[in-house]
Amino acid sequence: TPRLDAESLRDAMLAVSGSLDRTIGGSPNPLTDGFKRRTLYGTVSRTQPEVTLALFDFPNPNNSSERRAVTIGPMQRLYFLNNSFVAAQAKAVAERMQSVRDDALLITETYKLLFSREPTSEEVKLGREFLAESPWPQYVQVLLSSAEFSSVR
Repeated sequence: TPRLDAESLRDAMLAVSGSLDRTIGGSPNPLTDGFKRRTLYGTVSRTQPEVTLALFDFPNPNNSSERRAVTIGPMQRLYFLNNSFVAAQAKAVAERMQSVRDDALLITETYKLLFSREPTSEEVKLGREFLAESPWPQYVQVLLSSAEFSSVR
């Protein structure tokens, strides 16, 4: 299954969180946690590559690249579990869903938002077990870190 590139993955997280600024055009800015525009409008430095983009196979801007390398490694999964940008987007998704009070319905609505499908009964069961021990934003962060979210179906 093909994986989303770095830019699309960042944009997808902003989109599901409801934070994506869809303004067209304008000046580029550094890709900080507070930058909510599409990644296309982020600056790319030739001397100091953006660490997150490089982690997800963004090509070196000093070289000509016929195509991107596609790697999958533990550092990418750790990024999802430890990065402040991902945590902020997970929290925003959780806030977006705050009107839903029933855990099973909350899990179902979140699966629809993130994966465009209903969860299986096993996924609902696992979600409820997770939520019994951990806060809702942390559960969303786990879902954002899944291969299903970062892959193209």
